[in-house]
Amino acid sequence: MLVKILTPYGKVLEKEAYLVSFRTPEGSMGVLPRRAPIITCLAVSKVKIVSDGDVEEIEVAGGILSCDGKEVVILTEEAGKKEDLDPHRFMRAKERVERLSQKVKK
Repeated sequence: MLVKILTPYGKVLEKEAYLVSFRTPEGSMGVLPRRAPIITCLAVSKVKIVSDGDVEEIEVAGGILSCDGKEVVILTEEAGKKEDLDPHRFMRAKERVERLSQKVKK
C-alpha cells in the first residue's frame, strides 16, 4: 500500500509499505493492505513504516491518519526522521497538540 506523510511544509514521505504502525490517544495499532477504511487521530509519537526488508521511523506531532486499504495518508503539523527535524518547531507543534488534547478531554 502507498504511505504518504504530509505537513503544511510539504511531503515528508511517500513510499510503498506492507505495515504501518502508530499510536493513537487510545493506544497502539497498525494497518495492513486491504484493511477496512479508518480515520483516526495520532498521538505525538513515532510512525513505523515497514517495507521489503526496511523499517523507517518517522516522528509525528500528532495529526490524522486515513487508510482506505490501498493508501495510508497522515496529515500532521510536523514530521520527519529524528535527525532531520527542527527540534524547536517540533516542540512547538507538540505543545499545541497537547494543549488541544487537554481541551478536548475537559
